[in-house]
Amino acid sequence: MDSTQILADAQKCHEEGRFHAAANLLLAAFRADPENPNIARQLGVVMRAVGDLNGAVDFLSRSFQADPSDPETIAELILALHELGRFEDASAVLLNGLNAGVQAQVFAEALHAA
Repeated sequence: MDSTQILADAQKCHEEGRFHAAANLLLAAFRADPENPNIARQLGVVMRAVGDLNGAVDFLSRSFQADPSDPETIAELILALHELGRFEDASAVLLNGLNAGVQAQVFAEALHAA
């Protein structure tokens, strides 16, 4: 299975509340392609959904480092950092994302969707 299909299957599992299944798919994909920011982002999203905020920050940070202008990654990372009480780090992510070129409106939409 290619990463696009794995991401789609994991997203479906996540939407159905099958977080363990989503995490298993994503962990296998991450092991095969640890540099893929989309896989890291989705894994961070699932980890945040199950309450593993530190794990979520780790994976979302990997995705953010690879693509600091991705609005979904920025939104999810800011929310995870905020939930951990790391407000200065969350502000720094937002500023770095804006400096990297994320459009404020697109970011706002991603934040609302997260």
